[in-house]
Amino acid sequence: MEPRARVGKNRGQQNFTDQELQSFLFAHGDVQQSLEPTKKVLDELITDFITELCFEAHRSASLAGRQKIKLDDIRFACRKNPLYLGKIEEMLDKKKDIDQTRKLINPDDDKIAKSAVKALEEELTAADDDVDQDVASKPGKSFGKK
Repeated sequence: MEPRARVGKNRGQQNFTDQELQSFLFAHGDVQQSLEPTKKVLDELITDFITELCFEAHRSASLAGRQKIKLDDIRFACRKNPLYLGKIEEMLDKKKDIDQTRKLINPDDDKIAKSAVKALEEELTAADDDVDQDVASKPGKSFGKK
């Protein structure tokens, strides 16, 4: 049986929780409590989108002679839509930043590794000084005087 035919057997089943769908809808401007039919349609749309994207990525992987899908296959599947491709690149950049930050932290004692301290240090300028200024010396400010 072709994989797409297997997808049809799951029609009508909800794949995402109501809370996930509600949060997504509310974040994109819907009311706080969305209607059930709205959540069902969104669930079906998202499921179909993910399924089609995975099938397209699988096609790319099989042409390359692989059984497993790599990230490059998903990028290739999104090549015609610059918005999708841009979002993927943005998420990869964030993941790279998180991974680099995790390397700086020593998991044994939760202290920053000595070799990474210099990477975190930055030079301070005069604008960075936190000198307490006397508020009472400013014109127009008189505290306790009437």
